Amino acid sequence: MKKVVLIGTSHSTQWDLERSDFSDYVINTAKEHGICAIAEEIDGKPTVVQRAAKELELAYVNIEPNAEERVALGIYSNLSVIEMGIIMDFDDHESPEALEELDRRIQEGLRLREQEWLNRITKLNLFPVLVVCGANHVSPFMHLLEKHGYSVEIASALRE
Repeated sequence: MKKVVLIGTSHSTQWDLERSDFSDYVINTAKEHGICAIAEEIDGKPTVVQRAAKELELAYVNIEPNAEERVALGIYSNLSVIEMGIIMDFDDHESPEALEELDRRIQEGLRLREQEWLNRITKLNLFPVLVVCGANHVSPFMHLLEKHGYSVEIASALRE
């Protein structure tokens, strides 16, 4: 079975290149689980996780679609674009119905992104793989992976 190990964290932790404690945690987790590749949900800036993968001489992939890829995939993550759609549909953006729809559309975008991560991990085809993502994604991404037959272990739901 294809195994995925998840670490949930904050992007500020991922970007803080001075965080040797986080780097050590990623490295130790990778060694403990016999990781073959590291995947990360992050934008294009250098990260602690990239550095750890390089140190371990492991394959590294950024699984987060960039802005152009998001548009091509129909993922609208720009809050102002989503809010404009709500205003057009509801004539406001503060009613309970509009706020509920706003949350639904935001969650829909998050799930579409997670589906793309799954696609990229599947294409990578190196297991076990360590995935570092935002803590808010750990539970829904775990369920998506399990639904598609992956074995999932959460190393940390929120590592800061």
